[in-house]
Amino acid sequence: MTRALLTLLILAGAMLAVAFGDRPPPRADLTYIDKQPAFTLDPQRVSYEQDIRLVSALYDGLVRWDPYTFDIVPGVAERWSVSRDGTIYVFHLRDNARWSSGEPVVSHDFLYAWRRALMTDTAADYASALFHVRGAEAFFQFRANQLAQYAALPATDRTSARAAALRAEAERVFHETVGLSAPDDRTLIVELHSPTPFFLDLCAFPALFPVHPPSVEADVSLDAATGRLDQRHDWTKPPRLITNGAYMLTSWRFKRDMRLVKNPHYWDEPRVRLRSIDVLVVEDPSTAVLAYQTGGADWLTDVLTDYLPDMLADPDAEVYGHSRFGTYFWSFNCTPTLTGGRPNPFHDARVRRAFAMAIDKRAIVEKVRRVGEETADTLIPPGSIAQYDPDRAVGGAPFDPAGARALLAEAGWVDRTGDSTPENAAGEPFPVVELLCSTGSYHQNVALAMGAMLLEGLGVRTRIVQKESKAYRDDLRRRDFMMARGGWFGDFGDPTTFLDIHATGDGNNDRGYSSAEFDGLLARARAEADPRVRLDLLAEAERLTTERDLPILPIWRYRQFYMFDASRVRGLSEHPRSIQRLDYLWIAGDESGGAP
Repeated sequence: MTRALLTLLILAGAMLAVAFGDRPPPRADLTYIDKQPAFTLDPQRVSYEQDIRLVSALYDGLVRWDPYTFDIVPGVAERWSVSRDGTIYVFHLRDNARWSSGEPVVSHDFLYAWRRALMTDTAADYASALFHVRGAEAFFQFRANQLAQYAALPATDRTSARAAALRAEAERVFHETVGLSAPDDRTLIVELHSPTPFFLDLCAFPALFPVHPPSVEADVSLDAATGRLDQRHDWTKPPRLITNGAYMLTSWRFKRDMRLVKNPHYWDEPRVRLRSIDVLVVEDPSTAVLAYQTGGADWLTDVLTDYLPDMLADPDAEVYGHSRFGTYFWSFNCTPTLTGGRPNPFHDARVRRAFAMAIDKRAIVEKVRRVGEETADTLIPPGSIAQYDPDRAVGGAPFDPAGARALLAEAGWVDRTGDSTPENAAGEPFPVVELLCSTGSYHQNVALAMGAMLLEGLGVRTRIVQKESKAYRDDLRRRDFMMARGGWFGDFGDPTTFLDIHATGDGNNDRGYSSAEFDGLLARARAEADPRVRLDLLAEAERLTTERDLPILPIWRYRQFYMFDASRVRGLSEHPRSIQRLDYLWIAGDESGGAP
């Protein structure tokens, strides 16, 4: 053994001890490594991929996706019917659907969860997924207006009793106006405002999963000052978490590890082959690779090391890649002012487009990344959605430094002093642009390349700001950034799975982009019954964001790289939309099951 390899192995052992604390060697059937900790296990609030993967193992919706074909298959609903006009769905729940507590899963559990998603108090990122239901969007706005009016009352008029009455009124309006009903424990009726061919796709997404109402309500209180429901989150942690999916959560040490064990009350329990799963959090990419290579895990969900190109060239490295239904991009803060009230130059779409034209995406993909990704001009991957042809909407921002300088000058930023830095009419230089990203070299290397291109092409200086994952995420939500690393994976097979993140007020619109024209096109598409006309409206909406407004700068189409022993770890899907269903995985040759 070489001295260098011995040093690496010793280092790996030390890093594993830090990462995994005092836990003994993994005894679970399967151990996998995630690059980020779970942010939430509340189905109505999930957004990040690692959360979606876990929630999909812990909960079961009305329907689910087959992870290999992405066909819709039954979940809690054993069957359903659709009206001739495509607007009414009647779901029939199976008799043996149970919570991990042994209680039956009933239709009212879905009503409760969907109402939670539509209450602005919950801050559900995917509330808009329910806007296809008759009256849902109007109710969402009703609750927002209700709380705004309450907040405007004198402090002496804002009382606990009044806040409780406000909640009661909201629940009454929900039941009277939203197209959802549960005539009995086994039947759920959903009325849409117009035909929505992908509605079952939406039902398979975690935001529409049920929750256990008594558990959630135990952590709900009313804030008399705001009228809002104050939701604590102890119910999402063991031992209190009650779920209805293939697994239960028995331990969770934040930023360290989790253990999932098979749920004996799950209706499809015989199909589930892994008795136990450990999830380890290792944020440093090199540490994660070493942890896998030294036996600390069976599967690494994301290989992000600088030396990934070299690993791909090694047939013995156990690295596997496949295309994903997603796009890597950088976000522009589109709001009028930055933190502290400073004017935001990116509020002007011409500035955003100029910056996009100064970035050589191909150079980033071929010289920085070097792992075979395709460059991207749009958020929606071309050809990825049936009957939707993004080519009709593709314009993008071509690499054109001279054109970028001209467009920046048109926006009022010109080199007036001969120092290569553009100034505005008042002689103030373009501010140093902060490039916000999470820690690690993966995004840092891209930011360094972008910074060099912006300095050379536009004379604009940049500064990289790296923060650990939670702080980075919090800055995004507060819009405390100028440009920030972003990315998006489609959640269902329709253009709106991408386009909705640009809608005014959408929970995933971290950029603060707001366009009445764009919102109007989405609204018209939601109301349009003709599928061809609807897709044309969505193509026009995409054109606005790719050719004119550019709230984001798409750079490449995602490819996912895993590390695993293909002779042992079975069931992983190569489908572009797959986030990997843990309940479909197994270990070859291990039929006895591991420790619970």
